[in-house]
Amino acid sequence: MGTDRFEGLAFGELEARALALESAERFDEARDALDAALRLHPQSQSCAEARARIALQLKEVGAAEHCQRALAFHSDHPERQLRMIETAAVELGSAAIPLFEGYIEEHPTNVAAHDQLAELQAQAGAGEQFANGYLSALRRHPDCKPLLMSYWKNLSRSGRLLETLESMDSNQKLFDGDREFSLLQVHVANRGGFTERAGRLLDGLDTRPDAELARGQHRLQTGRPDEAARLLERVATAQPDNQMAWALLELAWRITGNPAHHWLAGQRGLYGALELELGSSQLAAIAAMLRTLHSARSHPLGQSVRGGTQTRGELLMRTEPEMLVLTQALTTAIQAFLANLPSRDPRHPLLRHTNRELAFGPSWSVRLSGGGHHTAHFHPGGIISSACYISLPDEVANGPEQPGWLEIGRPPPELGLDLPPLATFQPTAGRLVLFPSFMFHGTRPFAGGERLTVAFDLVAAG
Repeated sequence: MGTDRFEGLAFGELEARALALESAERFDEARDALDAALRLHPQSQSCAEARARIALQLKEVGAAEHCQRALAFHSDHPERQLRMIETAAVELGSAAIPLFEGYIEEHPTNVAAHDQLAELQAQAGAGEQFANGYLSALRRHPDCKPLLMSYWKNLSRSGRLLETLESMDSNQKLFDGDREFSLLQVHVANRGGFTERAGRLLDGLDTRPDAELARGQHRLQTGRPDEAARLLERVATAQPDNQMAWALLELAWRITGNPAHHWLAGQRGLYGALELELGSSQLAAIAAMLRTLHSARSHPLGQSVRGGTQTRGELLMRTEPEMLVLTQALTTAIQAFLANLPSRDPRHPLLRHTNRELAFGPSWSVRLSGGGHHTAHFHPGGIISSACYISLPDEVANGPEQPGWLEIGRPPPELGLDLPPLATFQPTAGRLVLFPSFMFHGTRPFAGGERLTVAFDLVAAG
């Protein structure tokens, strides 16, 4: 049928009918009506924008071109254009790369656009070329300090730490006396294990909490856990929501045998596993839906995923029936977990929030394949974090070496601390594991198959 059914209708009638069909979620018919309308009036902004929305909704192959046409109507409002591209990129994935590239061509020093383009390029499998957009812009604007800082942050997130420091060294004069620049150098040096360099840089920094936090990490890495604990205690007192301070303090207290470690990370109920009220057919439907969202080829920058992909956007805000079923099951399990937490404690990074309403914060899905795993990390913006298992290979469920199991409490390798996990959890389909966001966690590699999970942070509502 296509657009034939709309032959002979005037533009105004076509436009009204198309928007009504979109509102009624009759997207195929709305698409045909909009195509007919745009043939009559190609410069219609409302129809162009509606056609882009429909293309995204239907996941059309040419959706990016429809988005590009809609963006052209907002050339005088670059901030609005960028918001539109960001919204489209959640559905388009790597197909949104030309939209960001076109935007950056017009706005070469926009850091937010560069950051997202680099992320998309990395997930699309660009390898070391993921930052080419930065390099092109920096050739035009070599002294743009925000652009340089953004470039270095993303370069370090990709693991190219020595290259980051060398590039920063070559631009040292431009940033003479710049505190943010010096602190970034410290973070990169700490992460790369360049402890002597980090120590020299720290000698020149003040005693504000972010500098003291970096000193605390440095003291841990150089075998001085007592000093680290004193520094980190001060940071945690000054900034009780600083999850990195608590993550490192947990390690320092564990090494020094401080009794406060049990209070922080050893109380019964701070982490645990729950079984979701979902049947095998429901889990299979959720898995099938999630697979449609994993369009990337490689893991995102700066995240814990290795050997897999991660979805973009807020997963639990999606309205597909499968996601609504999952969200309801998660909500029921979370309520049971919260009911069994230890008593409220205004000093504790998690228990200080137990009298507050919590809500879903960032949420995503990870799909790992053979050899895939999560490196040890923590979640700086959450209160409670999670791992929810949707689909697993048999090896993960039954292997004697516990492949694919979740570890809570093992520190990342760059800290150089030989500490075992505090707890391990066996993944099984339909299981939800919850734990404090400040605690380091990661997974053991597994040999083959698909490991499909959902993860989210709980945050304070409002």
